[in-house]
Amino acid sequence: MAKPDRRREFLRVRLNQEGALELFTNQSSGVLTSAVWADGLLDNPPGQAIARGDVVRFLPLWELIAR
Repeated sequence: MAKPDRRREFLRVRLNQEGALELFTNQSSGVLTSAVWADGLLDNPPGQAIARGDVVRFLPLWELIAR
């Protein structure tokens, strides 16, 4: 996500074995497989570009469902 967006985005991601986040390749709203694949959401504030190694806010799906 090298190019920042003007709006807040919640991107589908999952944790890999190293504890890093992997971004689902297609973030289109109609891609239902990304919801099954993901462990959580990356909360990307408006105007913020993300580079590999950056610290980001991760929202685990199990915490969102349990509320």
